[in-house]
Amino acid sequence: MRPSPQVVPFGPDHLDAATSLLSDRQRRLRALRPELPTAFEESAAHLPTLRALLERDGASGVAAVSDGAMAGFLIGYPRREPIWGRACWSPIDGSALADASDPELIRDLYAAWSRHFVELGHFRQYVHVPADDPDLTAAWFHTGFGIMQAHAVRDLELAALAPDGVTVRRALPGDIDRIEDLLPLIAEALARPPAYAVRLPEQLATYRDSWAEELEEPSAHHWLAEDGDQVLAMATFYAADPGPMVPEGAWELAVAMARPEARGRGLMRALLAAGFAEARESGATQCITDWRTAALPTHRSWTALGFRPTHYRLHRHVDERIAWAGGRRG
Repeated sequence: MRPSPQVVPFGPDHLDAATSLLSDRQRRLRALRPELPTAFEESAAHLPTLRALLERDGASGVAAVSDGAMAGFLIGYPRREPIWGRACWSPIDGSALADASDPELIRDLYAAWSRHFVELGHFRQYVHVPADDPDLTAAWFHTGFGIMQAHAVRDLELAALAPDGVTVRRALPGDIDRIEDLLPLIAEALARPPAYAVRLPEQLATYRDSWAEELEEPSAHHWLAEDGDQVLAMATFYAADPGPMVPEGAWELAVAMARPEARGRGLMRALLAAGFAEARESGATQCITDWRTAALPTHRSWTALGFRPTHYRLHRHVDERIAWAGGRRG
């Protein structure tokens, strides 16, 4: 019987093998998702990202090694923020398994990786998994994780007319007063059951100033749907940052919001059609976006509009009492 891989701390000498696993994974995924970028089929494309990941303050990783070859790895870093608390994160390029590895190996990697962070008090844990690897996703589920966020893509071929009486146009810097009452809509929707995602009051207080600056941003593409003097919905697009799950030259739908009473009229479809047409003119062929899967109207809207998940952010909240309630008598 072949011995089980040995899990060891991830070191600089593991970098080349890890980039090879990531490039192998990219080839597997592109067989299912040809829109994903070919550049990341080359190991060298992953090296800057992995180096930057390891250089983050507090970064920690583990590798599984068998007969001198890497069978898998998992790298992450801590975040300490008001919303996330003391949390540890592993991005989509922070883990991979070899083609021949049992998906269960990710559970052994996580056991070693998470112990380091739990001992430091990082009980909220976030990892990413390709949507097209159900066996790997199941292994994470069996370890207490659940899907929190979907990252998705669709092509830009969409034609839609604005509803009668509605005008779709680009937003201008002077529109801040007209959109101000839309700005809390996403936070309010996410706070409702079953999503229960918090936005702190002090964050809401900054929305107007930050959006006034955002309307001036030349790289942003803001679109409004309005009926007379009232803005009913808004969508914002940017050129997406490159990455293994981002089609080459893709645009990103970063923000989308509509008044609750105006939903169901095709406003968002019309806004997407306008933004997609502008993106096609720039040479793009795909658009990415992401959303909380527990936000039911959002999840159902984006999937109905043709967005197909490429990867998921998974979440586990370890019971903090494990710090002192470890099974031994005090």
